[in-house]
Amino acid sequence: MVSKVKLYHKLDLLESQLKEGLVAHLKEAAEGKNELLFCVTAFNPFAELKGRTDKLTEEFVDIGAQILALRAKLGEPSDGTIAERLCWYCRQWSNSGNGYKTSGKGLARQFLLEIDNE
Repeated sequence: MVSKVKLYHKLDLLESQLKEGLVAHLKEAAEGKNELLFCVTAFNPFAELKGRTDKLTEEFVDIGAQILALRAKLGEPSDGTIAERLCWYCRQWSNSGNGYKTSGKGLARQFLLEIDNE
């Protein structure tokens, strides 16, 4: 059985990895360089974008899923974590209707502000 110390250590590493990589990716999108930042398979309702998902964000969503699973296993809340908020932002982007082409930049800026204020 894996000790809780090891699980917490793994959680810390994953959360650090997610934050570091995601912030850099968000900054590019906030500058208008990646309007499809939040376009990932799990949250993409747009048939015309099926093959245009953001592969790096897909990796971040996978890391986030690992984080959320570890938090659940440890009995730790996930509300407000970067992993949970990433999923929320992907959902927001997918709920934007036909405006998906212009919403990525604004959502990226909003997410960065949220991360800066944590």
